[in-house]
Amino acid sequence: MYYLMKGGTCMYKAYPIEILENGDDILIYPGKLKLPHIHTISFGSLSVRGKAGRSNSNQPIIKISRSLAEQLKIPEFPVKLHMFVKEGQLFLGPVVGIFTEGFTSFPDSPLGTRSYAFSRYFIHFTQAGILPVIFGVNHIHWDQGIITGYIFYENKWRQLEVPLPNVIYDRIPNRKVENLPLIQNVKKRLQEEYAIPWFNPGFFSKLEVYKLLNKNPETKIYLPETVPFTNRRQLETMLSKYNFLYIKPDSGSHGNGIFRIRTTGGKIYISERENHLIRFASVSRAFSFLEKHTNITPYLIQQGIPLITREHRTVDFRLHTNRNAEGKWQVTAMAGKVAARNGITTHILSGGEVITLEQLFPEPEQNKKIRKKLADASLTISEHLETSADGILGEIGFDFGIDKKEKVWLLEANAKPGRLIFKHPEIKKYERYINRTLFHFTIYLTERVVKQPEQLFKNLILQ
Repeated sequence: MYYLMKGGTCMYKAYPIEILENGDDILIYPGKLKLPHIHTISFGSLSVRGKAGRSNSNQPIIKISRSLAEQLKIPEFPVKLHMFVKEGQLFLGPVVGIFTEGFTSFPDSPLGTRSYAFSRYFIHFTQAGILPVIFGVNHIHWDQGIITGYIFYENKWRQLEVPLPNVIYDRIPNRKVENLPLIQNVKKRLQEEYAIPWFNPGFFSKLEVYKLLNKNPETKIYLPETVPFTNRRQLETMLSKYNFLYIKPDSGSHGNGIFRIRTTGGKIYISERENHLIRFASVSRAFSFLEKHTNITPYLIQQGIPLITREHRTVDFRLHTNRNAEGKWQVTAMAGKVAARNGITTHILSGGEVITLEQLFPEPEQNKKIRKKLADASLTISEHLETSADGILGEIGFDFGIDKKEKVWLLEANAKPGRLIFKHPEIKKYERYINRTLFHFTIYLTERVVKQPEQLFKNLILQ
């Protein structure tokens, strides 16, 4: 399957690569394809002058001489790749760089406790027709245009040399590492000097997401009121409107540092964790307590929503959205989360539990209705975040709540969603779907780089 594009041809079909013991720099493509004259063959950021010819057979295999494969750093192990052609240049790929930090010196666990999670990206990479490679700052060899990265193949971590990638997926572990000057300089150099699309850079600010979505009537309907937490008057104003609030770190994750506030009988009750309740007689005293515990990082005040419960435990929902092979958003995962008894959040690391929507809504019609509401909200918000994001977005994780009237509320959006929910045996299947969709998006980005590099550079890198 292939189609013609203005100025080039893109074959959305992955072909196995077979290395020939041939001295010439040549590539042989399946006989059923008709390509223009080829004078250059590329893999990742490397390009070599070489010939390409049609096979006498229609067998769906790309054959490449060993000398050409070695110059392009094409791996020896079995791999499938796509072909992109434009103006006499044939691109094999894509090489997808998964950029992160926190590497160890242990070859069997190069990313320490995160090694297993990263190995999951390699389950279906062959079928997807890409070569994913995990790398960090210290794996880049600028003078040669290559990286010495990691792949997980045949249940084993292996290190190999490949060209600088066609596309980079940002999996930096936290904001502290993200803001290091060395990391920022590497990102800037790869994007500006090499024009490599880099998707999901950075982390979301909860307050900035709120401000952005609050401007649009299509997304505003999903938002609990949110304001910065900087003085007593803001707390007083929000408590006069709502008897239920959350105080959250603007850049927090995993439910850490969250306070829940309830008012009843003229008293203010603050919870920081389950079974730990502190009573205050006035807003001033409550503010003084909160000020002492929130002075390290910016915080916000969010309207509390009385969400649906299961056995008196709060329920919310995790959704993942991804952009697909056409660059369009789709829902790739949906699951419920139940807080620990008396817990203030549903985060798994805080004792929360993952549960399927079938367990929460066993009646088919209600299940279908809730799924549609959640999907509609996540897709609408994804599209609006994409148009205003600083960089390319290809994946978003959402936490939604549903109140007793079945209204959907956005609780949080995450540019680097965690994957703990996929430990649930009924939810695990979604992880493979997410990775497959994510890889399809990298093919879409690679096609755009080949087709319109100047436009991509202008619109998505210099914005």
